Amino acid sequence: MKKVAAIVLVMLVAVILTSRSVSAQATASGTVQGTVVDASGAAVVEAQVTLRNRGTGATKTATTNDTGFYRFELLPVGSYVVRVVKEGFTAFEITGDVAVGQTSTFNADLKVGSSSQTVEVSGTIPVADVTKTDVSVNIAPAEVEQLPMLGRDVASLAMLAPGVRAADSYDPTKNRYAVISVNGQGGRNINVTVNGVDNKDNTVGGTVMQLPLEAVEEFKISTQRFSAANGRSEGAAINMITKSGSNTPHGSFFGFFREKQFNAADELSGTSAPYSRQFFGGSIGAPIKKDKFFGFFAIERQRENTQQSESPDAYQQLLLVTDLGAQPSALIPRPFFEWRYNGRLVYNINNSNHAYLSYTSQSNDSLNDQSDGLGDLTGGNFTKNHLQIANFTLDSSISPTLTNSFTLGYQFWNNIIDSSIVAPYVTFASVSEWFGTNTNVPQESFQRKWQFKDDVVKRIGNHSLQFGVDFINTPVFGGFFKSNSTLEIDFQDDPTTITTNATLYPQQFATPGAVTGMSLSAGDPYFLIEGKQLGLFVQDDWKVTSRLSLNLGLRWDRDFNFNGASAIPDSRTFQYLQAINSPLASGIPHDDTKDFSPRVGFAYDLTGQGKHVLRGGFGLYYGNTYENIPLFMIQQANTTVYQGVFSISSPGEEVPGTGIALGAWRYGVDPFPVAPPPSGDLANGATGRLMDPKYRNPVSEEFNVGYQWALDTNSVVEAEYVHVLGLHMNRTITSNLVVPGVPGRPLDAEFDAAGVPRLGSIREEESIGRMRYDGLNLSYRRRLSRRFSVNANYTLSRSVGWGVTADGFRNYPHDARDPWNVLDFGNTPNDERHHISISSIVQLPWGFQVAPILQYGSARPYDLTSSFDPLGIGSGYQRPSIVPVDNPTDYLTYGVGALANSASTEACLAAGTCRQAGYDTVRGNYFFQLDARVSKYIKLGERAKVELMFQAFNLTNHANFGANFGNSASSGTFLKPQGYINPNLSPGVQARAFVGEFGARFVF
Repeated sequence: MKKVAAIVLVMLVAVILTSRSVSAQATASGTVQGTVVDASGAAVVEAQVTLRNRGTGATKTATTNDTGFYRFELLPVGSYVVRVVKEGFTAFEITGDVAVGQTSTFNADLKVGSSSQTVEVSGTIPVADVTKTDVSVNIAPAEVEQLPMLGRDVASLAMLAPGVRAADSYDPTKNRYAVISVNGQGGRNINVTVNGVDNKDNTVGGTVMQLPLEAVEEFKISTQRFSAANGRSEGAAINMITKSGSNTPHGSFFGFFREKQFNAADELSGTSAPYSRQFFGGSIGAPIKKDKFFGFFAIERQRENTQQSESPDAYQQLLLVTDLGAQPSALIPRPFFEWRYNGRLVYNINNSNHAYLSYTSQSNDSLNDQSDGLGDLTGGNFTKNHLQIANFTLDSSISPTLTNSFTLGYQFWNNIIDSSIVAPYVTFASVSEWFGTNTNVPQESFQRKWQFKDDVVKRIGNHSLQFGVDFINTPVFGGFFKSNSTLEIDFQDDPTTITTNATLYPQQFATPGAVTGMSLSAGDPYFLIEGKQLGLFVQDDWKVTSRLSLNLGLRWDRDFNFNGASAIPDSRTFQYLQAINSPLASGIPHDDTKDFSPRVGFAYDLTGQGKHVLRGGFGLYYGNTYENIPLFMIQQANTTVYQGVFSISSPGEEVPGTGIALGAWRYGVDPFPVAPPPSGDLANGATGRLMDPKYRNPVSEEFNVGYQWALDTNSVVEAEYVHVLGLHMNRTITSNLVVPGVPGRPLDAEFDAAGVPRLGSIREEESIGRMRYDGLNLSYRRRLSRRFSVNANYTLSRSVGWGVTADGFRNYPHDARDPWNVLDFGNTPNDERHHISISSIVQLPWGFQVAPILQYGSARPYDLTSSFDPLGIGSGYQRPSIVPVDNPTDYLTYGVGALANSASTEACLAAGTCRQAGYDTVRGNYFFQLDARVSKYIKLGERAKVELMFQAFNLTNHANFGANFGNSASSGTFLKPQGYINPNLSPGVQARAFVGEFGARFVF
């Protein structure tokens, strides 16, 4: 604690001495500021300024300083009225909105007269934020309610921000989420908060839960250079705010209905799978006691029934083995059912203290989401998710210049993927059909967090000093993963051959030698961590002059035990390497204690009229080490190690516990093997897992410079150059590799001498990866005015790095012996040179409305690989495609045919006549999607209306293959599409072909 106290003291002194810091919004609030002048333009000093929330009636007061400046901090989002009163002048009132993480400027021009008279100005607050220094976009309530969203995940609207595009799911728990890539990176490193509370998955990264859309007031996505109040992400920050009750009762009821008849056939299969979905719910907000106590509740239900088409070849093969236990089906049912709900209570204790309590829950269950199209009904699974997030927040105005916001947050989630069938996993050759318990089950992930936040804002003259502490205690997070949890039995041929070739298989499946492999895993599969996170920040919005705002700040973060250091001393890999005095086991990584993030920003109003603003800044942004990185190392620290307890593939090897050789074993006649007990030691040849003693959290260096032109009060044009340099990214470096032509592995003798099991390849997680992104963003935004709104963005960019994969971790180099080979430097998987997004809301006559979203992205790259070991060094590296030096686009010479083998490629590499093809050297197809909602509004009195609508997704029925092409020359789909962009995303959230649905919504 002494070290922490010293850090806090240094940060406080730095801010007080410099009187500068980063833009000062806490993650769940906004700011109002302004300058009061008279008719001559002179500052009006000591004018009384009253701020009133139009929804709840809550008020705050302030007094203008000697420059006529006033400011209100930590405000709930919503609509406000500012009233300015000064003796000798007419009173001034202005109405406008406060958005999350944004500063709204309410300037007042007072005229001489009686203060009993009032000059009212409404709807003239400029959409342009003249104090903004970051790169961000606020998604307004009208956009949340009226733009088309296929899965009702509000995060999908983040794709309307420049530099953002859709990315693939990186984990089964995210297959129904709007996964996004920001500035060329993956989706794991985005920090999402709900009402300021952490909504991040520390096991695999990314978002934990989705909100009911009816409960979302608005959200802000900061793609670069966000406030020091936001941390724990080197990628982007998304701040979501839930709705509140008000003095005026309001609510909604909705339903969306989608059937197979409105789903076009996708181009690859030529069919449209059976599909039916109903998405319905509603919300209500009302005063419990006027101006004092308010309530809001929203609930949504989703019922989806669809089926997955199985491979026709696999289906026909499995029909021949029903007597063995297979349950083939041409269509595998994949139902999905979900509840989402949110409640919020707001209490105005008095004019100085306001509190609210919010709770959100999401629960769903589904079947067979792990099916791969080659199995049967026995290979199905069930998935259950339960997710919760809650917060209690107390905002206090201690004095007109001192404000405090305290938040207590809670987050929980549990994901289970399991099967009710426990049976051997039986595989066949050629088509790769199978039946039995799916190898991906069972598995579980869970997380429980308690969060304590406190933000203090002190206004001194034109300085707004903010100090904050953010502490998260995660008593346990992690889970377990049992791969190959039941006996695996591998047949040499397909059922057709086995049942028809009496010469080779006179006893069909019971023929000795028909089974050519068996394996089974056992042990303790859990990977559990206890972690804590502490963040401290200081910042100051400094209105240097009426035209210049300076924002500088400092944040410090520390993660406790997120690298799994507490498990390393018990990890078998670490112990075995210590036994041979290997430098790989020279130490244990420590928590980062020097993650200081300075952040600098400026905004300069070139004319003083709020029309032309030049802005820019620089900052460091630290992310987290999510648990997937040390996961396997943690498993190797358990009392018994989860691993293969036996694996046999040679005819002479004994089937354990039977006394029968594998070549003589008869399926269905001889007894199944008796599994050996789990071991506390790794098996000989096991893969070693290790964390580099110098492992650090990832960090990005970011700077931006931009220009903002306010065309009028409702529209703005922005041009921005952004630069991101990603450092300390994860790379997996493999050692103890096979040496071509030399038996065994280099460390075998040392392991034998130390009396410990021999390790196979040793895979060390290192934080040495690097990537770079440079982009030019051009944007035009017009808020809803004169019956239409527009949000249009064009991004010209390039994203490059050292072997960065779409998963964002376990980035294996093409050659583990030479990880910095220049051929490993190339485009990142989410690199799009050109990206366009356009959204609009157009209100037509007679109550009609059209709301389209258009997205275009140029082709993304993909990496070419070899189906064999081209370097002859075993496993643990990204096996590169090998090409002739004199023809580097000839991928076939060493990819198929007589030269497609290790001996040939090793020889030509040694002779210098061939080389690696390089990283991400080819590109797939461009992405284009047009979605639209067409609505007809019917008024029912003054306050109620019904919206009848039809939503269409992928209107042009464009086949978006993206970079999902065959990447191995030996494959029949080489350089041909083998699926759609972001293939792991569910069809429930991604339109692979035209999708239509009808809906209705009643609001009051």
